[in-house]
Amino acid sequence: MVKIYNDSHQLYGSPKIAVILHKHGIQGCQKYVYSIMKEANIKPKYLKHKIKTTISKGNDRKLHNLLKRQFNPKDLEHV
Repeated sequence: MVKIYNDSHQLYGSPKIAVILHKHGIQGCQKYVYSIMKEANIKPKYLKHKIKTTISKGNDRKLHNLLKRQFNPKDLEHV
């Protein structure tokens, strides 16, 4: 089980490890694998997906004012 965990770069948790063990003919449910991992203090790493929130340079030429609105920030100062 530790080999599977390390081969996955410490990403796999008990559900995936239990499936891999089952494919290799080793019987054991996910809860059993979880309890063994907990006793050995083995925790999977959780990766956050990075969301690109900025527009790269060069794309500003492709963007168009489809609504044809004209915004003037100076007019909004008096509101």
